[in-house]
Amino acid sequence: MAKYRITKTLMAGAALGALYAPAYAQDADGANNRVIIVTANKREQSLQDTPIAISALSSEQVELQGISETQDLSGLAPNVSVNGGTTNATASVITIRGIPTSADETQGYDSPIGLYLDGVYLARASASSFEVAEIERIEVLRGPQGTLFGRNTTGGAINFITKAPSEEASAKVKLGYGNYDQKQARFIVNSGTIYDSGRISLGYLYKKRNGVVDNLLQPDKSLDPGGNETHGARLAFEVDITENLKITNITDWTKIKGVPHANQLTEVGNGAFRPNATVGGNTFAQVQPANVGGYLANATALEPQCGTPLSNVQRARLDPICLESAGLSTDTIRGNMTRLELDLDTVTVRSTTAFRGWKNTSTDDLDGLGTIRGPVFGQTSLFNGLPASITGFLVPPFSGPTNPTALFLQSQPVPTTTQPLFQAQNDRGQTQFSQELEIVGGTGTNFEWILGGFYFSEKGREFNPQSFAFILDTNQAVFRDASFGPFGPGLRAANTANGTQFRAVVQNSTLAYTVKGESYAIYGQGTFRPGGEDGALGVTLGLRYTWDKKEIDRTQNGATAFATPAEIALNQQSAKFSEPTGHLTVDYRASDDVNLYARAARGYRSGGFNARQSTSVANNVALIPFGEEKITSYEFGAKTQLIDGLTLNGAIFYNIYEDQQSTIPIPIQGGGSFGTQVVNAGKTKYLGGELEARWQITDAFSIDGSFGYIDTKIKQFPGADINGVIKNIGSIYTAGNSPSTTANAGITYSAPVGGGDTRLTARVGASHVSSVTFFGNPLTAPFQQSTKGGARTLVDAQLRLDDINLGGAEFSLQLWGKNILDKEYVSRGIDFGQLGFGSVIYGEPATYGLSLEFEF
Repeated sequence: MAKYRITKTLMAGAALGALYAPAYAQDADGANNRVIIVTANKREQSLQDTPIAISALSSEQVELQGISETQDLSGLAPNVSVNGGTTNATASVITIRGIPTSADETQGYDSPIGLYLDGVYLARASASSFEVAEIERIEVLRGPQGTLFGRNTTGGAINFITKAPSEEASAKVKLGYGNYDQKQARFIVNSGTIYDSGRISLGYLYKKRNGVVDNLLQPDKSLDPGGNETHGARLAFEVDITENLKITNITDWTKIKGVPHANQLTEVGNGAFRPNATVGGNTFAQVQPANVGGYLANATALEPQCGTPLSNVQRARLDPICLESAGLSTDTIRGNMTRLELDLDTVTVRSTTAFRGWKNTSTDDLDGLGTIRGPVFGQTSLFNGLPASITGFLVPPFSGPTNPTALFLQSQPVPTTTQPLFQAQNDRGQTQFSQELEIVGGTGTNFEWILGGFYFSEKGREFNPQSFAFILDTNQAVFRDASFGPFGPGLRAANTANGTQFRAVVQNSTLAYTVKGESYAIYGQGTFRPGGEDGALGVTLGLRYTWDKKEIDRTQNGATAFATPAEIALNQQSAKFSEPTGHLTVDYRASDDVNLYARAARGYRSGGFNARQSTSVANNVALIPFGEEKITSYEFGAKTQLIDGLTLNGAIFYNIYEDQQSTIPIPIQGGGSFGTQVVNAGKTKYLGGELEARWQITDAFSIDGSFGYIDTKIKQFPGADINGVIKNIGSIYTAGNSPSTTANAGITYSAPVGGGDTRLTARVGASHVSSVTFFGNPLTAPFQQSTKGGARTLVDAQLRLDDINLGGAEFSLQLWGKNILDKEYVSRGIDFGQLGFGSVIYGEPATYGLSLEFEF
């Protein structure tokens, strides 16, 4: 422990910077003028000239800060936060400007945040991995991007852009080692130009780490929660077919084996009654959580090292923990992208064809209690262990306290089960194909334009068996006076005394389905500058029309598969959706250093099907499609460079989200769980502001920072009152996965050392994300407060030496640390509602390591 504290202190003291600023180009006068090129408008433009709220992270930032996946972006751009998944190593919940991806990972939903790799749309956030590639830059576009990036970008879009094969032959090798026995090896080889026309790049990655929490029931540290192993390969080539025709092909493959971070119980039901609530003059029933606390008080853990079950129910992070059924989550991701680009004198024609696929299998322990044994409910053993003096009058063959049957039942123990509170498995996959054709013209003239067409199709499947225990209070549900008359009080008292009042009802349920989707779109955008290419005033109009079709074939949603023709018909459904989107943007370049813009945009997210919805043959209730949701956004922004080396960009925005896809819980008769139905009944208004600053104070010192704030008003959210009538409960609803504040700040020092080419860069950066509620409806989320994520400020640090020359060989050395103050924070929370418990997943603890890079 002492050694660990010393390491943290050295890391914090050695680094002096906050957010690493990419290199500045110097003009003839030596002034630092930073030019960042982005492609948010499907053409290369200066970031400062692009009238969009966009953050761009350079390759230097990505390399120094160790950004390799979407989760690393949390807090690094204003109003952007990312939380991890629950059941696999690649999932993430991204929130931009208060609009989050769905925490439900079923494939009937689309995300409102568009994720792209080299411009290729990735339909599932779980199917993304970028670490094998060298990242050229990451562009984070905030606000609706419905014209050039299409549907499902109502919150924004993130585009990972990889480096093209180099014209110079080179090889780069990176080796690393860190705490938790983290090992990394990556090499990238560039062929250079071959036969004056081709270039090839080949990369391979191996990465392995032990878990960050000790699972007492797993001796292999690599299989502890947070442990993972990654293999990845990437082959890219470019060929100049003619002087103006180029083909690019990129193939990638990644396999990730990992154990998801530990899911630990934070609160359990204790029998406290939740009274009806009054909202807007209407009365609503609240979900009554099962008394899991009462059950666990009389349950035992089979593994003595796990302690009592109730001792493991706490909000504080547990290390160690007992996970008897936590298994590997294996993700296999593959893809291929082929791009043809014809560059004519005035027009560029670009065709992009892409295929991607993803497979995942997982076994998840969602209670963290070890193997627990407790009473199980069974009608044939209802009177086991109860006094014959009471039960003798209720059981055959004759009445009385000496009834031999009653005496026999009294001597028999209550049957028990080792059923976990919740355990799940999953086998799922997705494949997608996309084709996009773009015609870009007018570059360098007073009218720049782009026309395009887009086609997308995907197929997905999921087989999700779940096993859980619904805790039944037999005193309330069975031994009632209405059933046993004057014997009721005695039965309840005896049942309580022998510890069998709370019994587990074992339930097994499987969700299985396949889905299909198709999307077509045509779009166009034009920018007119009356004063010419460099004119002060610019007007941009973009329009897009999208047609979507969704199909679902659900084969099971319960204990048994659908068997009758009527059941099958209700669970095979299709629906179509379409919507126009676009934007009108006016920008005014007041000077070379000030660019002002105003933007009105409209976006939409496609409708679909909720795979967890209940259906009923008796009531003729089929799977019901939910419709598209729409957003209207108004934004005013300024991009400035008023002082040499200082870039200051800001924006304020007002968004109106309508026909929001709202999830309503539906009780399942005879069970202890919920189905859910999605309806288009929500309306939310967002008012927010953003500020980003970068200041190169001297050649050596720079500071960066950003701040984002959102005021979210839930205007409409549906809830069923005690009469089953849908009413508005927006006044008590909290937006889920939507922090109000994000920020980051710091300083960087970078200068030559030793009188040679060696350069020292030292950095420390702090990112802040405010508290977040994961389940917004307090009526159906009894553990809303205990499962929320508190505010967190995470500090990272790096110390790097570049261009070290040793015996003619050049290499770089970097010491790095993430969350170096070891902040404990909740990354995800799950409220199981009526099942009677809530759980949390903690984020990454302090990690640190050393890496060595050779380039030749």
